[in-house]
Amino acid sequence: MKLIDKVLRRWRVNVALKAVPNQVEAVFDIGCDDGYLFNRIDDGKMRLDGCDPRLSANAVSANSTLLRGFFPSVLQDSQHCSSYDVIFALAVFEHFTEADLTESSHRIAQMLNDNGRLIVTIPHPFVDNILDVLMFLKLIDGQALEEHHGFDPDTLAIVLSKGLKLKTRKRFQLGLNNVFVFEKEVDTKQT
Repeated sequence: MKLIDKVLRRWRVNVALKAVPNQVEAVFDIGCDDGYLFNRIDDGKMRLDGCDPRLSANAVSANSTLLRGFFPSVLQDSQHCSSYDVIFALAVFEHFTEADLTESSHRIAQMLNDNGRLIVTIPHPFVDNILDVLMFLKLIDGQALEEHHGFDPDTLAIVLSKGLKLKTRKRFQLGLNNVFVFEKEVDTKQT
């Protein structure tokens, strides 16, 4: 990973961490890569689980389980499918098809505790042009940019609307990136 990749990742994670509520006991990271996010938040007490098809880390701590594979299918036989306070998907959903996002929405809603949060960062599609130039100039490594398909961040709230409610959306990195914070909708109706 080159310097610009690291700077952009650090910036993205810093923005996402501002949306984390107090008193978090369990976190899941979709696209955890080398465990960078977990290393930033590990207090030795939190359960830190995640998955990534290109997983480049072993367990981050005694309280973590990292799975190699694509979300949500990697969880089919996993014990780590429920009871998370926060789920992260940082620079991940632009790699997913709309069908994968819909399936992910259902699984995320199942995995989150009541009032749990999904924190997502997703770039504007124009960023792909910038990344192509930076890769051509060998200034970044970029990761799986060939999987980007021009996903429009404005549609994310609609795609993830099953069981999740958009709480906030903000732009950062000169307006070229977005952070979304969703909360699990809790059915207050008594059955």
